[in-house]
Amino acid sequence: MKKFFTLFVFLFFAPAFAEISSLNDSENAIVSDENKIFLGFEANNILLLEDGSLYFSFHGGVKIHPQFRLGMYAATVANDVNTKEHGKKISIDYNSLGILAEYKPLQIGNFSLSIPVTAGAGFTSINTKGEEHSKAKDGYFVADAALHFNYQINPSIEIGIGGGYRVFLGISEDDFENSDFNTPFGAFFINWGER
Repeated sequence: MKKFFTLFVFLFFAPAFAEISSLNDSENAIVSDENKIFLGFEANNILLLEDGSLYFSFHGGVKIHPQFRLGMYAATVANDVNTKEHGKKISIDYNSLGILAEYKPLQIGNFSLSIPVTAGAGFTSINTKGEEHSKAKDGYFVADAALHFNYQINPSIEIGIGGGYRVFLGISEDDFENSDFNTPFGAFFINWGER
């Protein structure tokens, strides 16, 4: 009788356990499917020492949720700013490396609104005219926040425009201050990755 009861329980509950197992497997597949890699390029129009400059950044990371991306970026000023210091003509630019996070609170069809935030560190490069090489002179921390308007051209390519504000901490050498580098910026970007 016990063997019959055990066999009955096994035959009755085995399909249920199989169903639960298959549900769990499909849920795991859905979750892992959300982790998609993205790569991108962004161009900013910035003010550096009150002079208009171009700022380029490359970024990449993982889309860990339909509304949230996490990654890293590397950025540089594309054209040096020329100014004078103690009567000498110098050119200045800066490079940085850091992390980024982007949240998409709104998506309507192919259009979306996102809030990217970055934080990183880097060095300014100062070159006195007539000298052969520039030198990394001053380290700093940098962070920015922006608002982007995005359009998904196809499942792999997203473009957009936006703007924000970038702040610096630690600029103190050569008579420069954080306020000389703090800047509003306009942005144009393109991202590659699965939607």
